[in-house]
Amino acid sequence: MRRLPWALVIFRLVAAPALLGLALIGPSAAITAAVLLSLAVLSDILDGVIARRLDCVTPNLRLWDSRADVSFWLGAAIALILMHPSLGPTLMPPALTLLALEAANQALSIVKFRREAAPHHWLSKFFCLALWVLFAQLFVTGQPTALLWAALGLGVVSQLEAAAITLRLKTWRCDVPSVFSLGSR
Repeated sequence: MRRLPWALVIFRLVAAPALLGLALIGPSAAITAAVLLSLAVLSDILDGVIARRLDCVTPNLRLWDSRADVSFWLGAAIALILMHPSLGPTLMPPALTLLALEAANQALSIVKFRREAAPHHWLSKFFCLALWVLFAQLFVTGQPTALLWAALGLGVVSQLEAAAITLRLKTWRCDVPSVFSLGSR
């Protein structure tokens, strides 16, 4: 049972190329892609819950959880554009913005702590849920809505909070609920 959180992280790493494969099938695989997306998001929610319940949370698990999240969402974005090419011009700017912010946060953490960032703050969890709803809607309909800009805004705020967490930490930590939970450290 103690390996289950790792299995859920690995599932997300495998789900990204599976979504790419579904995208190559085309819009007829949209429902299957939305279901796989949903299972991957559930794996993201459950891996931490299960790891805490089984008392097997480690910094390495949390780090790989973060890596799996970035890989999964990058794969999902590429799959969306492959399945619905008309979304490319709309999705590319927000996706590149978020990718640049993620890269900047990782670079900041590596410079400061010589380790990748893995704050797992609350805003990142809300952002994941917003992406879940957005991507499921986009896979199925192929049409962007205002949800795209709401999710992007939440993603930008989440990335800014991750940077603020890194800047305020004195030593590297994972699982920091919020920049406000750090107090005056």
